[in-house]
Amino acid sequence: MTVLLEVDGLSKRFGGLAAVKDLSFSVPRGRIAGLIGPNGAGKTTAFNVISGVLPATSGHVRFDGAEVTGMRPSAIVKRGLARTFQQTTTYATDSVEENIRNAMLTRVQGSGPQRLMLRKTGLLDSAQASSEVERILQVVGMQAWREAPAGTLAYGLQKKLGIAIALATSPAMLLMDEPAAGLNHEECRELTRLLRRLRDEQGLTILLVEHHMAIVMEICERIVVLVQGEKIAEGTPEELRDNPAVVEAYLGAPDHAHA
Repeated sequence: MTVLLEVDGLSKRFGGLAAVKDLSFSVPRGRIAGLIGPNGAGKTTAFNVISGVLPATSGHVRFDGAEVTGMRPSAIVKRGLARTFQQTTTYATDSVEENIRNAMLTRVQGSGPQRLMLRKTGLLDSAQASSEVERILQVVGMQAWREAPAGTLAYGLQKKLGIAIALATSPAMLLMDEPAAGLNHEECRELTRLLRRLRDEQGLTILLVEHHMAIVMEICERIVVLVQGEKIAEGTPEELRDNPAVVEAYLGAPDHAHA
């Protein structure tokens, strides 16, 4: 399959601390992959560098065949690589629909003030934009909360809104930072179904950082394991369950690997 995201020899140092060391992996188009490891392993730092939030110390990030290392986050999003965060950032007093429309502005060329003027003048309120909002609401199952202010949503719905906002940028790939954090059992099951639909029905490629191992082992087709900034293993869920180094470093006792 065609490689969509390629990380090649990526390193990030903070002074004398190497948070990510010579990390290399790739994610084929149309796959769900995982990046896992214990707290402090460098997973979020890797995400920050890949998405342009932090500059790389060395190495390369290529997306859809093009070098994106060192690009601004907004430029990377426009190329089709979007990201969700552990804590969803929204306009709390704006409705769910308005937050989705705001995210669509990332597709518009021009400066921040120019894009803000488009929002204020309603020039994005076209039939096409309305149709896209409706499609996204249906995908994430939030039609009933269309008019609700984002700040009033329950935590699980906040996480869904974060995904909806990412989808509004029209991505080819999602980087998802702990999407299951804080969700209850039923919400985790619903998240798993949503991620599969995003891949199967929307054609999205997904790379997720996640501590919820049941989700990782169930839906990820390939997993990269980080410990102290270094990749110690990569493989299918079945291969990693039986990898003694992974079990010792992260998964714990063998029974926990199946939890």
